[in-house]
Amino acid sequence: MSFAVGTRVEQDPAGWVATEFDGWGRGVGVGVVVEPPYPLPPGMVDVRWPGGRCFEPIAGLRRVGDDTRG
Repeated sequence: MSFAVGTRVEQDPAGWVATEFDGWGRGVGVGVVVEPPYPLPPGMVDVRWPGGRCFEPIAGLRRVGDDTRG
């Protein structure tokens, strides 16, 4: 399963993997899946978080208000 552009997502603690970008707000709050600037590998999406934009593995995300991962 994957997320369509425009899907509102949040961090899924069960699959989230921290990176050095977490310090500037990666994964904080609600993000929106956006169109990536180039094709991404399978299982990845481009997310615009309130603190910035980052490529994310769908295993670390879930739809807002949903307990089901991508």
